[in-house]
Amino acid sequence: MADIAISDSVTSIGDKAFSGCESLTNIAIPSSVNSIGNDAFAYCKSLKSLVIPDSVTSIGDMAFCGVPH
Repeated sequence: MADIAISDSVTSIGDKAFSGCESLTNIAIPSSVNSIGNDAFAYCKSLKSLVIPDSVTSIGDMAFCGVPH
């Protein structure tokens, strides 16, 4: 799994939703999403591109722990 496009019907990304997906490189978060859960993208070590829309008002603890800058 390298690229993910989340459906416009999704309003939140749950806790640990993509945690440990080491092959994930790109993700498109739609403006329908308003929250990202705890550890949602933790340890996605290959993540290169992620745009967080202005609609996201809540980001959980350690949502991006272990993701390189």
